[in-house]
Amino acid sequence: MNEFAPARPVPVRPARPGPGIGADGSYTLPGQIAAFVLGLLTTLLCPPMAVVAALLYTRAEERFAAGDPGRARRLVVWSWLSVTVLPLALTGSIVAAVFAIKASGS
Repeated sequence: MNEFAPARPVPVRPARPGPGIGADGSYTLPGQIAAFVLGLLTTLLCPPMAVVAALLYTRAEERFAAGDPGRARRLVVWSWLSVTVLPLALTGSIVAAVFAIKASGS
């Protein structure tokens, strides 16, 4: 800047890699447990979403290795959504539709 206000380095916050993911891009222990349980439930309830989640996480690992943690974090978040919220919403809408059909038929 100038002699009266010298330039100071701005502290850089380390990027958070994603839920259940360590700084090196690998799963933490709670992340491994959650991924196993949620992946198993998703595989039983909504198999296509399990495939989508696996593909997204594989792509995220490639992004971590390439040094693009921002993009990798977004892919990890989408993979978690694929094994949590999206299958529950899909299953819930199917159950609601079945109940609505049964209620209208009675």
